[in-house]
Amino acid sequence: MKKIAGLKFMDEFTFDYYKTRTIKSYNSQVAYHSKKFKDAFDLSRRPEFPRFVDELSGTKVLDLGCGSGDHALYFKGQGLDVTCIDLSEEMIELCLTKGLDAMVMDIEDLDFLNESFDGVWAVASLLHIPKQKLDGVTGAIYRILKPQGKLYVCVYEGQCQRFVEDESLPRFFNFFTYEELLGYFCDRFEVLKSERVNVNNKVFLQFLFKKANPLV
Repeated sequence: MKKIAGLKFMDEFTFDYYKTRTIKSYNSQVAYHSKKFKDAFDLSRRPEFPRFVDELSGTKVLDLGCGSGDHALYFKGQGLDVTCIDLSEEMIELCLTKGLDAMVMDIEDLDFLNESFDGVWAVASLLHIPKQKLDGVTGAIYRILKPQGKLYVCVYEGQCQRFVEDESLPRFFNFFTYEELLGYFCDRFEVLKSERVNVNNKVFLQFLFKKANPLV
């Protein structure tokens, strides 16, 4: 990963440039991204998948930023009622061809009724949300989760937010320290499990949360 030179982040943030550039990358390079997601989906190295399923108290799950839908297909195969959302129209089209219940929706504007889901799966999706907007997103996730609902979060470890590129067009990424990420959730969620995982020399922070009872 490398920083894109010559970009002023405040301009990108003010005009949602971070969002349009990231969507363009996913829409224009569907094959590249879907292969990358599929290559990373190895259940023998991903105990968080069955762990999340085992922790659920019901069957309704939201895949938040579903990408090509491989994770949602796994959950559907486990008998769960999965709803997929993503802001990339092309990724949603791919999910629909796989028989998934999928729709284009902005994570920053979740249009669901209160207490709609038993679980929210947010793996490699909240890392595309600027820190300035993350508190609103965590509040919306809290709202749409049922009492005792579970939330799984996976992001990159780091200390900045910036545009990065690999073989595709530049995308916006947000990196977190352990304490920083926990700070965005601790008022609304209880930590059931947390870990740092090193995959191909990249460190991921993973949290399994439970919706906490409202403050009295």
